Amino acid sequence: MAPRFRVLTFNTLFFGEVRLRLRMLGEFLNRSMFDVICLQEILWRWNWMELRDICSTFPHVVYAAQGPAITGGLVTLSRWPVAEHRYVVYKVRTARRQPRIDWFLRKGLLISRLEIAGHPVTVVNTHLIANSDGDWSRTNRYSIALRAELHQLAQELATLDANVPMLVMGDFNVPSDSWLFDEFLAMTGLCDVMARDARPTYRPTPRLRTIRAIDHLLVRRSGSQRVVAHAKLTFEEPVLLPDNRSVYLSDHYGIESLIEFG
Repeated sequence: MAPRFRVLTFNTLFFGEVRLRLRMLGEFLNRSMFDVICLQEILWRWNWMELRDICSTFPHVVYAAQGPAITGGLVTLSRWPVAEHRYVVYKVRTARRQPRIDWFLRKGLLISRLEIAGHPVTVVNTHLIANSDGDWSRTNRYSIALRAELHQLAQELATLDANVPMLVMGDFNVPSDSWLFDEFLAMTGLCDVMARDARPTYRPTPRLRTIRAIDHLLVRRSGSQRVVAHAKLTFEEPVLLPDNRSVYLSDHYGIESLIEFG
């Protein structure tokens, strides 16, 4: 029987009452029906350890560490066994002063091979460089860097076993209606499960206008397999903290999907 499972990708936001928000997130995830969760911006191991203690229903966890930090801020949780995993750093590095978080994190992609109901599935969790200019034109400095990272990502994906279905998800920092995203999909043959949804995945701020989705959940089938994916946004509404304050879990929304390969 073909694997059928639920996944989530979510940028958790690395600043502003992080522990409170992560505790709320962890309690939700622990009760959820998700099989696989890809998180971004989990920067510090002590934050992750607190979240891990709450998420006891996810026995399999993948991340890379560099001292007290989580490399790339990427953590993948799974209720299914992880057969193998590795982390790849994007070669494009910005100047230390701009943007600092990208320089520090050593952003990249976290590749995991899972065994879901006896079927191998490759899950790639990633976070690309932020575009501080909010300009994705072809000559923009960040667009040029993003294009280089997307090309490296495409090359890494091409080395993975084509006979194994694959999910690629995370914060791409590339809008779904941009030439960068179109080019990447054409290079990889990946399908966007939110292709018919024009809503943004980033809460608009005075600095960054409303744009199309920059977080993505992409699927590659194996051979003649059929893929059924029903996706929607989550964490759009604020949550109530124990002190009765209302906060958003992040400046991003999550994308959740029911995936079935047949």
